[in-house]
Amino acid sequence: MAIMHIISLALVFAAALLAVFGIASAMAKSRRFALASGMVLLAFAAILSAYLLGSGANYTMLGIVHIYPFSMLFVLLFSVLMMLIEVLSFASKNFAGMQILIGFAFIALLVVPSATSIIEIFIGLELFSVMVTFMIIIEGKSHTEAAVKFFVLSAASIALFSAALALMLPYNGSMLLAPASASLAAGSAMLLLALVFFIAAMSFDTAMFPFNLWVPDVYEGASANVTATIAGIGKKLSFVALIEVLFVFFASSGSIYSPLLALLSVLTMFYGNFAAMVQKRVRRLFAYSSISQAGYIMIGVAVATQYGVEASIVQIIAHAFMIIGAFALIMWLETINIRSIDDYSGLASRSRFAAVSLTIIMLSMAGIPPLLGFDGKLLLFSSAISANMLILAVLGVVNSFLSIYYYGKLISVMFTQKERRRIPLNIGIAAVVVVVLAVVVVLGIYPEPVIHAASMASSSLFSLASSP
Repeated sequence: MAIMHIISLALVFAAALLAVFGIASAMAKSRRFALASGMVLLAFAAILSAYLLGSGANYTMLGIVHIYPFSMLFVLLFSVLMMLIEVLSFASKNFAGMQILIGFAFIALLVVPSATSIIEIFIGLELFSVMVTFMIIIEGKSHTEAAVKFFVLSAASIALFSAALALMLPYNGSMLLAPASASLAAGSAMLLLALVFFIAAMSFDTAMFPFNLWVPDVYEGASANVTATIAGIGKKLSFVALIEVLFVFFASSGSIYSPLLALLSVLTMFYGNFAAMVQKRVRRLFAYSSISQAGYIMIGVAVATQYGVEASIVQIIAHAFMIIGAFALIMWLETINIRSIDDYSGLASRSRFAAVSLTIIMLSMAGIPPLLGFDGKLLLFSSAISANMLILAVLGVVNSFLSIYYYGKLISVMFTQKERRRIPLNIGIAAVVVVVLAVVVVLGIYPEPVIHAASMASSSLFSLASSP
């Protein structure tokens, strides 16, 4: 156990050092030092969290960090994803400054999954939101509108979460991540109102309908590397917070929030898919696509079972990699002014790598086997059926078919016409895309490791709700 504590402390120090080295690299104005230190520390954090996950460790450190499979799986995931963001952000003209923000954002990525109290979750979410707002701003004045809209969405979430916290206090005076007092919770209108406020707050953060109206504007207005951070990491962090609080603090209220979340899931899937069908710009197409993906993830949460949460975790992992890979390719192509769907005409003849990679990513998003997106959706729909929510599963399948329309349209444009002008390969972006493809294809064909990890995480989370 002493060794475990040492490893846990090393993980915490790695997160802190990432912020420190970010400041040091900004002062030295050294881009290479910023990238090297960031990649080494994130890789170190990934190795430590993978070890703790594999060991099945379950203990609290310093009273504020809970080391257990749920937290370590997401720290591992976010460490790897942040490494990809580091590479994408290296082309930024203010990468040294970006590194400071990445360092502090990673602290939030450690705090939220490992939180022992709801207050920690609240602080972690807002720390991440503030860092992302500054990430958008430092890329230039042209991104100011996106930063303002993102800030307003975050502020709305803060206000609603704060109201929920005030209403939750009588049921858990310590605000520890533990079930609400059963003696007070039974039939309580105040607790129900707290639940509504909390779900509304997380709906802003996770881009659920109808709280997502500015999300496509933010995705389009921010630089591509920051958009990848928001869609691939920020939204997933919010789902982690939602799952933690719902299935621990509100554990006894599943019969209340399950129908509400099912409705939000269906509305979000249809809204995202129908809106994506009419988009002319590729960024907005993927923005609305990611909104529909949030609806799919919500299916497992709405099911309100351990199996459902396991399915949601698998889909969170799958979509996190897929959307970062998609925006990596978008970032690359935008450097040569390829932005609209029409601009993608003949892309296969200009860059076979870009066209094939984007096709695989979109097929995975659509849920085509044998890719990881298919495994995630299969688990989600199966969990809904096992919980006697057949209509939710059927509507999820219907939406998967709807998404094939706009993904297929873009694929058709890329492969049906020819262009002679070749696109030079960007090594950094190509490396990110190769990692994404490896995850999507290899874990799609052999999903047992990710499913087993998700099962461990889901089981360890539900044990918190049942513990005295």
